[in-house]
Amino acid sequence: MGIWNSTLVYVGARTLLAGAMIALLLRRRVGAAYAGGQIVSDLSCGAFLLAYVNPDIRDDVGWLVVPLILFVLYWEATRFLENRRASAEREADDSWFDNLLSIYGSIWAFAFVMPAVLAGGFLVFDLLAPRQWPFPNPRPGLVCAPRRLHPGAELTLRMSVPHGTQLTVFTPEGRSVVLIPYGTKAFRDVETFTLAMDTLPHVFSDSGVYTLTVSSEGELTASEMCRVRRL
Repeated sequence: MGIWNSTLVYVGARTLLAGAMIALLLRRRVGAAYAGGQIVSDLSCGAFLLAYVNPDIRDDVGWLVVPLILFVLYWEATRFLENRRASAEREADDSWFDNLLSIYGSIWAFAFVMPAVLAGGFLVFDLLAPRQWPFPNPRPGLVCAPRRLHPGAELTLRMSVPHGTQLTVFTPEGRSVVLIPYGTKAFRDVETFTLAMDTLPHVFSDSGVYTLTVSSEGELTASEMCRVRRL
């Protein structure tokens, strides 16, 4: 099972347990605001975990991770301290249910909150120092979207920077067209590049599979490659 599937299972189990906890909180009449805060915290933690292993979700979360992780830290730390204090006050009662709830809260904090907070911390680190942390399932160096092109469509290239300075298109007939030549330093740091099919009729003229490559001068083979099909 890959890390993405494992994370989905973990987040799914976490969500079920969080739902049970929220139902218990509502049953104990803690108030809608308290339950709402717990929902926001749990959803944020799930987003941190999924974003850690998925680059698309990581891009969607973006800088929103900063206020969310601050809220989670405040909320979970406050709740943990409240539970510990309440547990100490209930020791004289020796209620098995309260003791079980206290144990459950401790397990929840260390098994389900801390991993999510760590994941969120690495997301913040990546914002401050991009591409310095080796996330699992990294995005390929060159991604073309959409993979199927209709007449008049736009093809978007998403690239990891820095990258090679030459952009070449290989047509279905095997013809190569250099769109950006070697040495174009401004292109090296471009993360997103869009090609409009209508403006390049001499390139995207036939139906079939096109191969796009981004490479550096002196390379025997292209460092990055993607394929699209023109319908």
